[in-house]
Amino acid sequence: MKKFILSTLAITIILFLFGGLAQMFPWGIPSTQVITAQSGEQTEAFQAPQEIKMDPGSLTTEKFDEVMVGKISTLTTDKSFSWIISAPIARYDAGTYFVLELLTQFMVAVFLTVLLFLSRQMPLSKRVLIMLIAAIAVVSSIIGQQLNWWAMPAIYGLGVGINLMISWTIAYYISAKWIIRREH
Repeated sequence: MKKFILSTLAITIILFLFGGLAQMFPWGIPSTQVITAQSGEQTEAFQAPQEIKMDPGSLTTEKFDEVMVGKISTLTTDKSFSWIISAPIARYDAGTYFVLELLTQFMVAVFLTVLLFLSRQMPLSKRVLIMLIAAIAVVSSIIGQQLNWWAMPAIYGLGVGINLMISWTIAYYISAKWIIRREH
């Protein structure tokens, strides 16, 4: 049980830290377009150097917020089809975000640790290969669908997929090499 807890904690920390670092990669935050159209004081959490400021009535209206907030929607114009996920500004609290991100990485760490225990009879290279195949399956399933269905920009989607494969491999390898080692 001690190894399970240690592995889960180590993997959680590695995934969380790598996830934060990866936001600075070219396909992370720098790849997003930041547009604001606020009539009141600007929300500091969304300020960015590349921000495009628009007049409040030019992009959003009260009706937009009334119809879109808290939902997943599609918007069709004469020239585009958009998927829009809209949430109240109050939802974007940095503390809550980090706690939920940590919880997400903890859940991944639990599953990777279970995989480590299930594969502990195998050589290290085979264990890492099995995990990498699982990571590729996850990326193919989730990111592949988002690239197709959501028309996610390729630089962002492929970058997120690469980040997942690299971070899982690093975390898994460290745990397999030093915590949940091969049993002979």
